[in-house]
Amino acid sequence: MAGLDRASGNSAQNLRGLKALVIGLGVLIVLGTALVVGVIVKRIYDAGSAPAKVAGAKAEAPAADLRIPAAAGAAIGGIAAADGRLAVWVKDGGGGKVVLIDPRTGRLAGTVTLAPR
Repeated sequence: MAGLDRASGNSAQNLRGLKALVIGLGVLIVLGTALVVGVIVKRIYDAGSAPAKVAGAKAEAPAADLRIPAAAGAAIGGIAAADGRLAVWVKDGGGGKVVLIDPRTGRLAGTVTLAPR
């Protein structure tokens, strides 16, 4: 009978340790979840405010009015970044063209057109 008492004492000790471990891990899960929610809320509120300045970043170029030479009835088909420039696809009845713009200065950097064969 003495062996059974000792075994049940170890079992109770093991259960107390297991309970403490489960409670500790539960607290860590709650704290981790609160941290993640806090970071998400902070980023949402920060996104609504003025953009943060990056160290070493250049000042923004002033806004420029830019007129792209195109035929009447032409429309912009798409815009993409290309090697530090903006590539603007101008669709018209003749197949269109791609106009390259330097975003720092707002000036036309070149035009790409299809040559008929």
